[in-house]
Amino acid sequence: MDKQDLHGKAAIITGGSSEIAGEVALALTREGVQVCLCGRNVDLLEMAADKIKLLGGVCLTIVSDLDSLEAAESVVEQARSTFGSLDILITLSPFWAGGQIHNHSVKTWDLVLGANLREPFLIARAVLPLFREQKHGEIMAIGSDSSMGIYQQDGAYGVAMHALTTLMELIRVENVESGIRTHILAPGVALTENTDSEGRPALTVEHIGEWVVWLLTRPGQLRGNGPILI
Repeated sequence: MDKQDLHGKAAIITGGSSEIAGEVALALTREGVQVCLCGRNVDLLEMAADKIKLLGGVCLTIVSDLDSLEAAESVVEQARSTFGSLDILITLSPFWAGGQIHNHSVKTWDLVLGANLREPFLIARAVLPLFREQKHGEIMAIGSDSSMGIYQQDGAYGVAMHALTTLMELIRVENVESGIRTHILAPGVALTENTDSEGRPALTVEHIGEWVVWLLTRPGQLRGNGPILI
């Protein structure tokens, strides 16, 4: 089967201040994708954008907390108006924090669920009307292997990762007839180096970028995926 050509397509990546987001953006840039990185830290966003531009790529950076539907809709509209189209949404879960339920910090609970579940909902809610209207779109969540099991002291993060899978499955079943595919990646700890502190081969951020490209270039008639443990 022929792979999908990503050249000329446009993508939003949330959690854009993270190393994983930067590497995913570089991987997509090499495939000819125009990238919008959305995150909280302007300096880290600009560093990632500079690397993309060195490759000859196009990168829009947007500083946003994605704390409301209006904020999410603004990100979608800025990306669409800048690139002239929008085809791909990739959400990244930005941070881990947990604890045992009987003494879990309520503040931590709210922060983790907000960043790892509410933000993906808001940006998906903002982009889905456009994807449904144009009858195509790819939505990918890059979460964690915490979505694949129950681990002590995972707390709010573990709950958020399981709920993120459910959210993506709901999006899939409600939108498959509109030509929209969903994908879920569930990586373990990803490093910037090829080996861990004990010299063993490690999952790297480059590996995650490679998985993202593989999923998005699969033939369009094939169904979405997830969760995929890597």
